[in-house]
Amino acid sequence: MISRIFVDIETLPPEMSDGGCRVSEEIAAYPDEEFRRLALDGDYGRVLTIGLIVEHDEQVIHRGLLGRERQTMMFHLDEARTLRGFWKLLTGFNARRDLVVGHNLFDFDLPFLYKRSVIQRVRPSVELSFARYRSQPIFDTMHQWNKWSPRKYVSLDRLAKILGMESSKGQGIDGSRVYDKFCAGCHGEIADYCMRDVELVRAIYYRMVFPDDPQPPALYAPTPD
Repeated sequence: MISRIFVDIETLPPEMSDGGCRVSEEIAAYPDEEFRRLALDGDYGRVLTIGLIVEHDEQVIHRGLLGRERQTMMFHLDEARTLRGFWKLLTGFNARRDLVVGHNLFDFDLPFLYKRSVIQRVRPSVELSFARYRSQPIFDTMHQWNKWSPRKYVSLDRLAKILGMESSKGQGIDGSRVYDKFCAGCHGEIADYCMRDVELVRAIYYRMVFPDDPQPPALYAPTPD
């Protein structure tokens, strides 16, 4: 059985509280723009949600988000719980056969998840190789598009447009607005946006690998986690 796990994460800056800052005084004194940028730094930022599509032998067996309560569909902010759910889904991952697929996985999503796992004392179920210039066990659509050219970056939005696909951005939200949307209580908008990113990454992957069947396997949508 071959598994493919399509991944996208949404992150937040460090946790603050109404009664005071839960981070160091140095970070608490950061200007707003600098504080917001910490959402992109696994040393200090935190995982809000992980969007996933899991395939076994090209059959979708899981599609949804980790990090939300089933009853309320609100993000629970229990980062350790979210990370445990992620690594549980990767239990049994075979690095010689299976794939983790995403956009900018090497430089953002996966290092962020590993760092936060160490910080939260959540043991990863697999140690993925970060050896570059290859597409196994990590298939990074950004680096595969650029064929690992140094210092070249293409956003998911731009790549979608280059390939004539509908972008996952728009509808009043992109990655730079996740924190604002979260503060405004717009959990559903963030969830929809994250899943659009995962579905787009999946469509781009199947476009790039030239499968015999040009259409990706049909999505199955179970109740989200």
